[in-house]
Amino acid sequence: MPLCSRCLRPLLLIGTLVVAGSSTAMGSAWATLSSTTRIVLQKGRHYMPTDLFLHRGDTITLRNEDESVTHHAFIEADRFSFDAGDQEPGTESRLTLAEPGDFVIQCGIHPKMKLTLHVQ
Repeated sequence: MPLCSRCLRPLLLIGTLVVAGSSTAMGSAWATLSSTTRIVLQKGRHYMPTDLFLHRGDTITLRNEDESVTHHAFIEADRFSFDAGDQEPGTESRLTLAEPGDFVIQCGIHPKMKLTLHVQ
């Protein structure tokens, strides 16, 4: 993926940047960057976005934005697994990414629904 596309992709996401841990040295406040939370929408039998570039420790929130469709997000990987269970409309599920690598979140109800996570 070209560098410029990779830089613009996070601008399309709804997200919250979390700043944690501050200390005072010589009258200045220092803040350390903690982790990022990204919101992924499940709507119309698609994940939005379909690819995410993340860092270890980042969290994604899977939000079912459909009005009447249930989703079931899961990951089956060698290093870990994740299963959100059935997500009714309007519900959310969170996943904190502790392992580096590429992972695919699938929907157990809609097999064509896929989200690829690229974790550094």
